[in-house]
Amino acid sequence: MADSVSSSSVNTNLPDATSARSDHVPVQVTTVQLNKENYSRWSPAITMGIAGRGRIAYVNGRKVEPAEDSMAWDTWYLEDNQVKPWIVNSVSPDIQPLILRKKTARDMWIILEQMYGQKKKKVRVYQLMKDVYSLRQGALSVADFYAALKSKWEDLDYHSDITWKCPHDQMQYMTDKWENRVFLFLSGLNDDFENIRSQILNSDESFSIEDVYSRVEAEEQRRMLSSGRKGEEQSAYVSRAPVGTPRSSRKCTHCKKIGHTRDFCWDLHPEKKDSRGRPSSGKKSVSSATSDSKGSISAEQIRELRAYLSKFDVGQADTPDEVKINQALAVSGGEGT
Repeated sequence: MADSVSSSSVNTNLPDATSARSDHVPVQVTTVQLNKENYSRWSPAITMGIAGRGRIAYVNGRKVEPAEDSMAWDTWYLEDNQVKPWIVNSVSPDIQPLILRKKTARDMWIILEQMYGQKKKKVRVYQLMKDVYSLRQGALSVADFYAALKSKWEDLDYHSDITWKCPHDQMQYMTDKWENRVFLFLSGLNDDFENIRSQILNSDESFSIEDVYSRVEAEEQRRMLSSGRKGEEQSAYVSRAPVGTPRSSRKCTHCKKIGHTRDFCWDLHPEKKDSRGRPSSGKKSVSSATSDSKGSISAEQIRELRAYLSKFDVGQADTPDEVKINQALAVSGGEGT
């Protein structure tokens, strides 16, 4: 009885290959595919995918292969063969033959690191540095420009393998590095951001790269809102503008002069000179009324007018007859109404 209990207890603690089997083991753990040029992006992506499934020890060397006659070998072999397809499916088809026959996942990892991770490190760092110092905003938005820079910086950090012995020196190095990145970001901005750039550089306060980006991006948003309001105001102004034929495009068909039409030509309508091209209000001047009246007044009416004028004050004796007639016509017209 005791032996059976002891045997049962021991069997429970032994590793079982079937306990490590999963019915939902994925065949792909990252969407980033290694293509000989992007090892710096592929390596952290595949590492996260493998580590998130508890199998990182099979690629970093901590999970060594046990003896084949041991009971732990079956579990190790199963889990190692779960990791190998993840690596194979994360590389381009032309790279797959190079690792497909490797015995363990660790062997696959080492060959990829040697071929694409270390051999081209100096060339990659040189290219990254060249890209970072030549990158300019141009037609990019502030967010896209910052994202492009940040991607290059992360690649450079990946290739950095400095071993620090003094924490103070490391802190000073990091401070200088991030200050340099602030300068790179500001220098790559378009000239439109000269004001906000000057404010940041002339400030006594030290800003992180995130703070600087936030300030510049806020300035860009403010400008976009401002330009949008100006565009709406300009459109409203255009819509309120009077519609008609410009004065400079008017041409008289009679005198061939520009600036008026035939209806307002002074040669044909001299009476419209005083209105300077404006439509007549329908009222005639006193002199016009007098000339019209003279053309149709009879002799009897003239005698009546003279008799009426004799009633005026003697103080107006020197007044010309034409003026008197005009006054009389105006008075008589008022009485008639």
